[in-house]
Amino acid sequence: MRLVPFLAVLAIGAGSLLFDLTLGARLPSDADWAEAAGALRARGQAGDAVQLWPVWAERARMFVDAMPVLAEEDPLAADYFQVQRLWVLSLPRTPFFPPLDLVKRGATPVSEEQRFGALALRAWDLHAAAIAADLTRAVEEHEVDYVARRCVRVPIGGRFSARGAAGNALHLRAGVIGERAYDAGRPPVNVRAVADSAPLADLIVPRTERDGTGWRKLDVPIAAGPPEREFTFVVSSADAGRPFCLAAWTTR
Repeated sequence: MRLVPFLAVLAIGAGSLLFDLTLGARLPSDADWAEAAGALRARGQAGDAVQLWPVWAERARMFVDAMPVLAEEDPLAADYFQVQRLWVLSLPRTPFFPPLDLVKRGATPVSEEQRFGALALRAWDLHAAAIAADLTRAVEEHEVDYVARRCVRVPIGGRFSARGAAGNALHLRAGVIGERAYDAGRPPVNVRAVADSAPLADLIVPRTERDGTGWRKLDVPIAAGPPEREFTFVVSSADAGRPFCLAAWTTR
């Protein structure tokens, strides 16, 4: 009976050794990164961005300079705001990470997969709705639920207003910045969206549970009316001591 545990330990040790010995073949070299970056530089165009997969492959940022580099943890649900064509830069030999199939979100591949050593590169057309107006025009990024989000910081108890094309739908995203999102016992934050003094909808941002839902979403149709509206976002909560940010845009 003692032989079984011994053989199990031996198998685990052999597997670990094999994993370590083949690690170099599964991870990209600097030359692989440089070749992939060169391909992106040659083929990139306005409205392009790169999605890393898996998201911890941050070494790409040292090489890719032709377009924004994104690390969305849920690419099937990510907004990819102002991105028309998404290049997925992946490590296909990495264990436990299945290939990223964007067909499930309605995207279609627009290039064959290219291989650069341990890297794979493929472009996808996201068929994104046309942007009518970028209401927040955010240039800074803040960490919400461990992901860098381009959003405008608005104090709880404050408001943000912007005038822009109404389009057909309003898209609002909001969340508490940093670790304060996980504070126990904190009341939710309410964001009221208003267009020309008429309330559209409320977005509730509860305490985050580290489940990837800290960046809350609201998509609401806009009724027919003036082509331009004055949009206001009123942020309120019983606890005003947390940093908060939001992003908003309209689509046609």
